[in-house]
Amino acid sequence: MRPTAQHDTENTGLIYGHSTHQMMPSNLNTQKAFPHPFLAPPSVPLIYDLRYSPTSLRFPPSSPFADCGYEFLRVPLTSDRPRQIRLISPYFPWAFDIGPSAGEEVVTCLDVLSTLHVALQCPLTDTEWGTAGDDKRASLIRARDRRLWIQLALHGSSNRVAHTRPTVQREPLLLRVDWLGSSVAFMGLVKDEAFARRRLVPGGMEPPETWVMKFHKL
Repeated sequence: MRPTAQHDTENTGLIYGHSTHQMMPSNLNTQKAFPHPFLAPPSVPLIYDLRYSPTSLRFPPSSPFADCGYEFLRVPLTSDRPRQIRLISPYFPWAFDIGPSAGEEVVTCLDVLSTLHVALQCPLTDTEWGTAGDDKRASLIRARDRRLWIQLALHGSSNRVAHTRPTVQREPLLLRVDWLGSSVAFMGLVKDEAFARRRLVPGGMEPPETWVMKFHKL
């Protein structure tokens, strides 16, 4: 996934090194208790819809990175350069452990978004559907239908021939990302030690450094 490590080093210098003042506002905190400014709420300087690959993310016109692509997120998640982290959220029941991707030594901002996207593309299981109440099930169906409608509007039918054959149409799968409903805009990572402790299964092993994800409606 990563072509070189040199790009990571150069980008890190823009935030954690001597070039910070040239690229980022002076009020952005880069202490180890905070994620990289790319993923730090409330002013996350990127726009990313979790239904799509991180290659689709963009920076708003007002951002100093407006002309940059997703590759610019190949920078360490924190100045502490973590080798493993855990992502949790009150928005869904899963916990995702993330390590460095191929060619990386530490977890990067792009690792976070890429791993999260892949994990949320997994089909919803029978057990997960069974734990959902009636309201959540209705929300899941609406989110799936909205996701499929957007895909059809953007790309059209992927199998026009199928419409001319008298075949039995299988109902489209629900994906984990549908659990989020319309709250599919990634809004950054925060520390919430109280929630992280409550989220731990009793008797479980001590988790790696844990971050809580925030989302926003689209």
